[in-house]
Amino acid sequence: MKELPKSVGNLKHLRYLNLSYTSIERLPNSLCTLYNLQTLLLSECESLTKLPSKMWRLVNLRHLDIAKTKLEEMPLHMGKLRNLRSLTTFVVSKHNMSNIKELGELLHLSGALSLLNLHNVQHARDAMEVNLKDKQHLYELVLEWGHDKDSSENEINVLEHLCPHSKLESLTIENYGGTRFPKWLQDCSFSNMVYIRLANCKYCYSWPPLGDLPNLKKLFVEGFHVVSHVDREFYGGGSSAVKPFRSLEILSFKDMPEWQEWFLFEGKDEDEGGVFYNLQELCIIKCPKLSRGLPNHLPALMALQIEDCPQLVASVPRSPNLSKLQLSNCDELLLKELPPRLCQLEVGEGRILQSFVELMMSIPGGGLPTTLKTLPIQGTFLLPRRHYYPSLEELQIKGGFDSLWCFPLEFYPKLKCLFVPGSESLESLSVSEGSHQDLISLTSLNIFCCPNFVSFPNGGLCAPNLTEIRILECEKLESLPEGMCTLLPSLESLTLLKCTLCDKLFSRHMEWGLQGLHSLKQFKIWIGKEKVESFPDEALLPPTLTEFNIEALPCKVSLSDKCLAHAPSIDFVLPSAADPLAFIIQPLHFESKLLVVQQDKGRLREWHVSDETDTSHVGGRHPLLVYVIMKKSTNGVFSAGGPCLEFLSRSLSLMETMWACKSWSTTNPCWMDHAIKGD
Repeated sequence: MKELPKSVGNLKHLRYLNLSYTSIERLPNSLCTLYNLQTLLLSECESLTKLPSKMWRLVNLRHLDIAKTKLEEMPLHMGKLRNLRSLTTFVVSKHNMSNIKELGELLHLSGALSLLNLHNVQHARDAMEVNLKDKQHLYELVLEWGHDKDSSENEINVLEHLCPHSKLESLTIENYGGTRFPKWLQDCSFSNMVYIRLANCKYCYSWPPLGDLPNLKKLFVEGFHVVSHVDREFYGGGSSAVKPFRSLEILSFKDMPEWQEWFLFEGKDEDEGGVFYNLQELCIIKCPKLSRGLPNHLPALMALQIEDCPQLVASVPRSPNLSKLQLSNCDELLLKELPPRLCQLEVGEGRILQSFVELMMSIPGGGLPTTLKTLPIQGTFLLPRRHYYPSLEELQIKGGFDSLWCFPLEFYPKLKCLFVPGSESLESLSVSEGSHQDLISLTSLNIFCCPNFVSFPNGGLCAPNLTEIRILECEKLESLPEGMCTLLPSLESLTLLKCTLCDKLFSRHMEWGLQGLHSLKQFKIWIGKEKVESFPDEALLPPTLTEFNIEALPCKVSLSDKCLAHAPSIDFVLPSAADPLAFIIQPLHFESKLLVVQQDKGRLREWHVSDETDTSHVGGRHPLLVYVIMKKSTNGVFSAGGPCLEFLSRSLSLMETMWACKSWSTTNPCWMDHAIKGD
């Protein structure tokens, strides 16, 4: 739905209207005659750029939700809507048409309010008239400028005059171009504040004393480009008897290119964790000059993420509760031990990876905590062999030369998901004799861009709960797992992309036994052999298949209706090819199959079909069918337009036919967004 009919103005008694999450582009002016309307919800209407000019007539409106829309400005006289209780967003106009001081008339606002495009406030006194200090029922405030330029004293004065009441709980300041923060942000009277986010304040050289806020739980700092030190003022001016940040649970620093040192507060009882005593999550990302100052005693810490801090010389903080650890591009960081309760570990390449592997090698049994479930690793490494990893459920091994050539599945009895992208050395998966039963946990197997990967274990994979196999760009693959029909009874999705260049693999495709995979619903394949003339063969597809994606490069492939007849559950066939005549599509029963025609680089791909193909036999209507692009020409090529309208009128309702034709455009590369309508 892109617009409301003008007749909506006839609903004089309408009190509630919810258009959220729709494609609405405009609202008719007649909407402004709904004098009894109390609630208008337009959340996440991303195509909506303007509200009706006479919105001020909705005098009984109490709730207006325009969060996550693309409004460019507010209509005039919004201050006349004096019954408004909630207004999620106010967008300041650059033409001064929607003046921010209109908010001063809305005395009863409550909940959350976002003030956007504050760079358009031309006079700081207009910000003063907003009178946020008297709006006692606002608990969340977002102040956002539309750019991050340093724009003299005006932005500083605007922010100074937007002082909220002291009961505020959540504050976000984004793209602020001032060089300092206002005095009111230094006031410790904001005793209810639990959330603060300061983002892209690139020119601020100092910090507000946030440590004095007694109930602050979440603090996010991002995009401070001139700050070089986080020092005493960050902690506030409280006495040693009152510890700074005593309630803080989440602390995040991101994108601070000049930050060099983090001053650590040294007060009484520091050994007992007086500062950051309740900190549970710490995140430091893209701080390339930070060299020292990482806290070493965080007793409540549960998650630590340090990325792109190559000069940080410190040890990983000790915490008995640390369960999630993410380390990448921080080679000077010391990893002395693995926390005993670690559940998720992510290690990037470099020296930090080397120290991790050495730590594993030095401890009998592999050195991994028995609680560890998730382990993503990137870079060159060697997992200790002949060790069991009884708790690992997800393992990702990315890249690395000489790091892995035969992966022993039996050492990972609880493994659910294996993901190996970009390994130059991986050649095979192995399972020792008699250990097939250990693969009962495996549900997902993904091997991408492994040019030397050749084979699966001899005898196949006995993985009764495996539901997904995805093999991409493994040109040397010789065969699929043996005995899939019996050993993989739960397999639902099989993807083979750019793996079929090898003669051995594709020449044995009748041995894959696809027709015996009675749980298979999705099959995707890329055929890259010029000798292939027909695929799939008759009776090759299983009866449970609902989606069939096929690419053929550079050959021409015949897609036979006879073979599809063996898979009556297919909802749609999705062919694609760089060669617009790559598919010879034989007559298909469109009442039970949906042929979706794709575009290539902004133009319709033409599909070579037999001269016998016709749509006259289509009498019913498929529940998923929106439209099929077909037009028979003299050379047997079908494309969009013309007789397609007659076919549409038989298959769809009149309104759907008009919608489909309006949506169709041979120059719109995104037309596929309209091609399939869900139930």
